[in-house]
Amino acid sequence: MPALAAFRNRDVLTRRVTRETDAASVDAVRARAERGRHWAVGALVTDPDDRVLFVYEDDTWKLPGGGVEASETRRAAVRREVREETGVDIAVDGLAAVTEVTVTDGGREATFFFGTYRGTPASTALASDPGLDDEGIETAAWKRSVPSDCLDEPLLRRLRG
Repeated sequence: MPALAAFRNRDVLTRRVTRETDAASVDAVRARAERGRHWAVGALVTDPDDRVLFVYEDDTWKLPGGGVEASETRRAAVRREVREETGVDIAVDGLAAVTEVTVTDGGREATFFFGTYRGTPASTALASDPGLDDEGIETAAWKRSVPSDCLDEPLLRRLRG
């Protein structure tokens, strides 16, 4: 598994967070780790009008993103995830933050890394039916500011400056 310290000298924001979750989520993170998949990625995509691309899922606004598959680079994964979840093709501009995420159900825990990349959209047109069939994404939207009910709101506010 990678070390968070490896990113500290690369002009990349690093941090650790712990999130309370359920047993199924801990099991899912552990299963991915057993298959050598320790990374998930998301994109802070900003358009020419300085709006940010978000998806709304599980009563929360989030950056589009998801797990890195075995055959993918993190950059390829973030491009794929943004396209699948929003319909927007992006150019990946660089890694902005790495978060070491520990999920716990109160008795057990599992850890993975989340890379937040900056991205530039090829266009701002959104998919009419965002996300894949097995995802719970309700909508994708461009927002002028970070919503208060946003996952990782403090991180996004720091990255937005």
